[in-house]
Amino acid sequence: MTENDLIQLWNDKRRQLISAQMHSVITLAVITVLVVMGYFDSASNFAKLFALLTLGTIGALGILTQFAVIRESKMLIEDLAKHEDLSAIGKSIAASRQYLVFTQVLMIAFSVALLVGFGLVVA
Repeated sequence: MTENDLIQLWNDKRRQLISAQMHSVITLAVITVLVVMGYFDSASNFAKLFALLTLGTIGALGILTQFAVIRESKMLIEDLAKHEDLSAIGKSIAASRQYLVFTQVLMIAFSVALLVGFGLVVA
């Protein structure tokens, strides 16, 4: 693949990573609004458990998708780094492996914190 092909693929992977987060963000926003407005104060335990499981399921599926995109992006970086005479953007992308690892770690940390925090609020 040419450098241009790899850069275009990189941009596609970035869009996929952003898109994979959208359903989790929307679900989290809706459930947060319901909690803040007090709808969970009088909700049954079943409703609270359902909300928690829904958030957990959607979050887990989102994380799995994001991990797949990150794994593919790491391979793309390896392929791009093999090219000689990269453009400035090519060099920047080829040097971003640590950014992907950092993103993966933050995704795990934030997901666990949100799940635990939401569990404490709903409980």
